[in-house]
Amino acid sequence: MPTFDLKTIIFMSMLLTFMLSMLLAITRSHHKEVSGPGFWAIGNLVVGLGMVILFSKFESTQWNILPGVVLIGVGLGLFVNGIQAFSGKRVRYLLPILIGAFLGITNAMIILMMDELRVIIMFNAFVFSIIYFLGARLTFGKDDGLVGNLYWIASSLFFMMALLLMARSLSAFYMEDNLFKNFLDWPVNGYTLMLACVIQFFVSVLFVLMLTAQVNQDLQSMATVDSLTNVLNRRGLQDSALKMHAICKRLDIPMALLLADLDHFKKVNDTYGHLVGDEVLIVIAKTIKNTLRAGDVVGRYGGEEFCILLPNTSESEAVALAERIREIIQQKAISIRHVKKTTQSQSEIHCTVSIGAVGSESVGYDVQRLLASADNALYMAKNRGRNLVATNTGIATKSAYHSDEVS
Repeated sequence: MPTFDLKTIIFMSMLLTFMLSMLLAITRSHHKEVSGPGFWAIGNLVVGLGMVILFSKFESTQWNILPGVVLIGVGLGLFVNGIQAFSGKRVRYLLPILIGAFLGITNAMIILMMDELRVIIMFNAFVFSIIYFLGARLTFGKDDGLVGNLYWIASSLFFMMALLLMARSLSAFYMEDNLFKNFLDWPVNGYTLMLACVIQFFVSVLFVLMLTAQVNQDLQSMATVDSLTNVLNRRGLQDSALKMHAICKRLDIPMALLLADLDHFKKVNDTYGHLVGDEVLIVIAKTIKNTLRAGDVVGRYGGEEFCILLPNTSESEAVALAERIREIIQQKAISIRHVKKTTQSQSEIHCTVSIGAVGSESVGYDVQRLLASADNALYMAKNRGRNLVATNTGIATKSAYHSDEVS
């Protein structure tokens, strides 16, 4: 079995750790909106420093290796914090401190009571393996796509490191007593540290890749999502419409489209101000989104105009859904108390919408024709008194109540 020069491995480990920590720190500084890399950068440095202290002090007393054990535990706790932050979970900031304190107290007790190096090695390897198992659990089966694949790889690496430390603990249990006299020559040390360095290097690279993938997803979302209402913007709608068109046409199932426009929205802005107008748009977008079914898509098509894409939906079904949306919005009270202090005595307002509906069975699957037909129907609803649902064939609203004013 080949042996390794521990001093060379420790030096290379520290060098790689420093480089990766700098890379993570730089990446974090340019993407402060993404949590996690800061914990990983500091954790890398702390783990690397702990390894140097641990393996450079084995020839000395057991008290001298205690700081290295504590630092490695703190660094691994920071890794866990980074995973929690990156996943959007609650970060337990005291976890690294608690791990370090636990390792420090228990190791000190073992030294005082037993003064047995074998027990120290077995105990610390077991504790570290538990932390790595926790890391594997936190990264197991997260998300889909590229980030999900990177999570799977990270989880596998954490799991491998946990098994390696378990094997180290068992090896120490069965190791002959005379090997402890020259512990640094124990082959398991070389293999453990070498594999630990390799795994730590790849995990850090994965962290950088996950951060890059997350930033790319955020940028793509910014390009397709309306920042005010948090629904799709016009570009996002076009992309979704083309995909829905292709799927519905291939499967030979109907597709419908709704265009909803707020009635007298200019009056809202003129009377209450643009901040209230923005609040109205946010509430209306959220209301429409909550009314839709799974698979339906809503986006902001224009200033106060929303487009709704309905897969596997006939025109009559689209009209029924549009009528439900119209009634819910008509009855909804929109609070403006927290938005802006106005000279008006009222603290809430009511709005109405006009909706144009069209289905693929009447105009085909072409997205532009669907939009044009829905726009014509919307124009008809506006001309007939607003707060209406209309199709190409006429007014479809069942309710007899129509309002031309914002109350």
